[in-house]
Amino acid sequence: MLDALLAAEELPEEYWDRCQDILCHDCGKKGTSHFHWLYHKCGSCGSYNTRVIKTDAINCSTSDR
Repeated sequence: MLDALLAAEELPEEYWDRCQDILCHDCGKKGTSHFHWLYHKCGSCGSYNTRVIKTDAINCSTSDR
């Protein structure tokens, strides 16, 4: 359900190249996610039970948006 909601949402252009390093509270792994003001999906287990640990303005290395 959240995946469909996020896929339909358009972020402003100034946020397209921003990334956030996240920590998953379910699997304990760190990863990178495209910027979003509320939701961040773990690339390892698919959980949204995450928190942001760092935000980068450029060079997002993941392809999911």
